[in-house]
Amino acid sequence: MNRRKGRHAGSEVRKSEIIHAALEHFSASGVSQTSMADIRSRSRASTGSIYHHFKSKENLAAEVFLEGIRVYQKGILRLLGEETGAREGIHAVVAFHLKWVQEHTTWARYLFQHRYASFMASTEEEITRLNRDFLQHVSAWFERQRRQGSFRDLPLDISVSLILGPCMEYTRQYLSGQAITGVDQAIAEISDALWHSLCEDPVSVTGHRALSHGGDR
Repeated sequence: MNRRKGRHAGSEVRKSEIIHAALEHFSASGVSQTSMADIRSRSRASTGSIYHHFKSKENLAAEVFLEGIRVYQKGILRLLGEETGAREGIHAVVAFHLKWVQEHTTWARYLFQHRYASFMASTEEEITRLNRDFLQHVSAWFERQRRQGSFRDLPLDISVSLILGPCMEYTRQYLSGQAITGVDQAIAEISDALWHSLCEDPVSVTGHRALSHGGDR
């Protein structure tokens, strides 16, 4: 039993190494200009090992995308699963999103650039499943906060759009080199603006905002 677990863990590590090697090559040279031999060389995996996990280069390119989505979504859901308060939860989600993009810029850019690439055609069902499960968990967190009186009584799709929309727009500007605000400041400003727009008690928000900025004067 332990031996089988060890082999499985080793196989997953090798798969991850291949995915990351492919990400680097695809991002540097483009998917069409990268060969499986290039990926084999960078990952130091055997040809058999690569084709054991991925039946083709296109399949590997799609899996690079899917794995990026999985890693990102798991990080967000882990934070929300810690039962943080409403304000803390908003800040945690914004911080995770922007820091993830900053620390995984190559992967984030790959996700932005290849969503509708031809090799993604076979992934629609999996992407739909991942996004559905992700949004169900995020929506459940918003609903808990709304029931506790932390958030305004907004439709869940609007609440989710309010928090993810600004993060995605800043990401687009960051990846294109157009962002003029640093990541740390963006986290603070976006989090504050989102809390102000979602909070049930605007007076409380205004008072907190005045207090939180009082020390800056």
